[in-house]
Amino acid sequence: MRVNQIMTPNVVTIDKNLPLTNAIEAMRHNGISRLVVTDEKKIAGVLTEKDIMREMGSAKAYRLPPGRMHVSNLMTVNPITVAPEVTAKRAAEIMLEHDISGLPVVIEGELAGIVTKLDFAKVCMDFDDIYAGQVMQAAPITVSPGDRAIHARKLLLEEDLVGLPVVESGSLVGVLTVRDLAMKLAAFQEIVPDRFKSERIRNLLVGDIMTQPAVSTRTDVKLAEVARVMFERRFSSMPVLNLESELVGLVTKTELAEIARGRL
Repeated sequence: MRVNQIMTPNVVTIDKNLPLTNAIEAMRHNGISRLVVTDEKKIAGVLTEKDIMREMGSAKAYRLPPGRMHVSNLMTVNPITVAPEVTAKRAAEIMLEHDISGLPVVIEGELAGIVTKLDFAKVCMDFDDIYAGQVMQAAPITVSPGDRAIHARKLLLEEDLVGLPVVESGSLVGVLTVRDLAMKLAAFQEIVPDRFKSERIRNLLVGDIMTQPAVSTRTDVKLAEVARVMFERRFSSMPVLNLESELVGLVTKTELAEIARGRL
């Protein structure tokens, strides 16, 4: 299997000199987690939701809202790229080796598509012999609705996570994703007056911004079904419950890429 069989051909791009607000709106409108950044129609970098979350929660951002920042301030320059004929297995290996979630696909320097970890869900939809409980991350890190959002942001960044199950009184009540935090923090930076930003962000709670109710799966559900839901709903992660409805794990797009790599 080649990259061109699973990649997304129609890539959303943004000029590096545009305000960050344009990038945030493009991500929100298209329901995507990354943009390929261009400079005079050439690939200049990649901007992700995690880049936005990292910046919007920093002390510097308390003084500089998204409308006064440019895409070039946050993007990762000189991203790793692949050609369409590269094997999908090799693309998965590159992402896992370099801890990245997407690769622009180029033909003779021209952007032809993008392949992401979530695209490997298309491969995993054929795996009827694997169950969620076999591939999940066991005992995932969790937060509660009463935890501060800045604490959750720190966990997501320091532990390199894509999502945090939200648990209250032993029950799963929601999921907090990088997207939830990136978009909410960006909105705060744009609309809250400077003198109130620091206090408002410090007091923002997980329960205020989490996605609820949480869409979950169970340990005995086939990976093919989990992959289908994740791909169709554009989920980077999915909590896994046992037969007693207790949270026991998390399946993320990284597991999808790892399983696909092992089977391709």
